[in-house]
Amino acid sequence: MHVAILGLGPSVRQYLELTKRFGGRRAFCDETWGINALGDVFACDRIFHMDDVRIQRIRADAAPDSNIARMLEWLKTCKVPVVTSRAHPEFPALEEFPLAQVLTKYRLGYFNSTAAYAIAYALHVGANKITCFGMDFTYPSAHDAEKGRACVEFWLGIAAASGVEICLPKTTSLMDAMNSQAQRFYGYDCVELSFSKEGDAVQVAFTERNELPTATEIEAAYDHSRHPNPLVENGAE
Repeated sequence: MHVAILGLGPSVRQYLELTKRFGGRRAFCDETWGINALGDVFACDRIFHMDDVRIQRIRADAAPDSNIARMLEWLKTCKVPVVTSRAHPEFPALEEFPLAQVLTKYRLGYFNSTAAYAIAYALHVGANKITCFGMDFTYPSAHDAEKGRACVEFWLGIAAASGVEICLPKTTSLMDAMNSQAQRFYGYDCVELSFSKEGDAVQVAFTERNELPTATEIEAAYDHSRHPNPLVENGAE
């Protein structure tokens, strides 16, 4: 089963472009899962909203015109299953995350975002391919990374180690997908890498670069004052 999980970051736009080109979401994946309010933006087979609705109700009561208040209203009448921490009778679509079963299988109590729960749930139900959109964790308005990237990448690593195919759009910073090959393979600055398969084995070929980087280019690679997302550094949204 191929599951597409939609987060709230900018690269979710690539899901729209892909499914439009495919002629519909079913031609692209078997199921589409949306995080929070995206469940009312895109057609989804399942929604993930791990915040307890009682906590969200407190927030909504304090800010009746907020996005949280509006989200709670449609969640009450939602017809799509909504995975959450605790079910509540006022929200019939809510179903509880299978925490005990997931912890029994993976023995890893590390979930600091709804997106991480969604990936673990995909493993739990037997997905063999996961594509993540909108899990970018860096934005034009913030130099610091948003909390959650490490946990999402951790669970994607568990998925990959379990034989699940992981796909990411080229416009996300998740797993450095938007970076060049040289940036994703630290230490191989003087060669171009190419890969092939012989049976189950991966073969790596090294081609020496005609020109080595300059001292300025080398030092720029070690400059940690720059924004971690090059699109943000360049002023793009």
